[in-house]
Amino acid sequence: MGPQRTGTLRALLYGVLSPLLVLSALSATGASAAPLADVTPLSAEWPLDAQHFDAVKVWGLSRGAGVTVAVVDSGVGASHPDLAGRVLPGTDITRQAANGQIDVSDDSHGTSVAGVIAATGGTGHGMAGLAPASSILPVRISTDGAADPLALAEGIVYAARHGAKVINISMTTDVADPQLRDAVGYAVAHDIVVVAAAGNDGRAGNQVSYPAAFPGVVAVSGTTRENAFWPTSESGSYISLAAPAVGIYSTNNSGGYLTKDGTSYSAPYVSATAALLRAAFPSESAGQIIARLITTADRPTGAGGAHGRDDQLGYGLVNPLKALRAPAPAARTNPLIAAVGGTAAKHARQSAAMPWAVGGITAASVAIAAGGLAVLRRRRRRTS
Repeated sequence: MGPQRTGTLRALLYGVLSPLLVLSALSATGASAAPLADVTPLSAEWPLDAQHFDAVKVWGLSRGAGVTVAVVDSGVGASHPDLAGRVLPGTDITRQAANGQIDVSDDSHGTSVAGVIAATGGTGHGMAGLAPASSILPVRISTDGAADPLALAEGIVYAARHGAKVINISMTTDVADPQLRDAVGYAVAHDIVVVAAAGNDGRAGNQVSYPAAFPGVVAVSGTTRENAFWPTSESGSYISLAAPAVGIYSTNNSGGYLTKDGTSYSAPYVSATAALLRAAFPSESAGQIIARLITTADRPTGAGGAHGRDDQLGYGLVNPLKALRAPAPAARTNPLIAAVGGTAAKHARQSAAMPWAVGGITAASVAIAAGGLAVLRRRRRRTS
């Protein structure tokens, strides 16, 4: 019998090499605009090598400077050497830490997601994110690998109101929560690229995952080192893109490193690519950035045709270099809303006009959520 599915959000990674968790005092640092030294990715960072994203060539065109990526997750360990100066003061929806610059999760979830995006390790030591000059806005909604959808909704609206140009969400629920849907619509309507992981239950029911399946969201499935679909990843008609999910090397919350599997990492590779594009093309809308992502994605042989899509890889594997070299898309609208019809676009406009309060959730809703957290919370499913 498979795991029980509930309305709680689940962090989306599988442990491969468990990090040694050593809690340390984390300093409250702000992101710095200091220039980065030239780096060569470590061999452990296979997605950045010349056979995959070819990060060295990508960085000759953009490093994501000036773009803020919100990581709505378990917080981010701002004192990690490879994240020093990259993590802005954010917020903690759990009300346990003031600015989100701490991560005590047992799997370093938020810190490792942030590392994939913006780590700045140099040649021969540390690790580099795909957009190493971008800034991370930490929005802490969880401490234990699970969170209520209302907390995520509040976190999304906070990020939309505090300068995020890209929002990364590496958690899912199988419930199409209306507050969460409205929060996503609010962000999409405010010209933000919202990226969400598809989930890791592809072998256990493969139910539709939210917020990935909401209109306008870039939903990301996982791939292997051979650029094949990772069968543990969830799939469906809502998948937009695919990105690496296996053997991902990143930062942990004790100042060291880890290697893990999961679509938790597929999503930040796409978020980092969106940051590269927003830095390179600051006048382009979120819709144009998303169009670049989906029209330049790589389609493996036999997977839906050169310009088609399928339920496993969406429009294909994200290709940062091709996206940076592509001409500007003509239409400024979000193609992932247009693809599902006018009702979704109308809903996004309605969400933008909603009178959000208390950081995005009404006071009445917060009270209801507080009464139901004990029922909704559960830990994510793991494998060893």
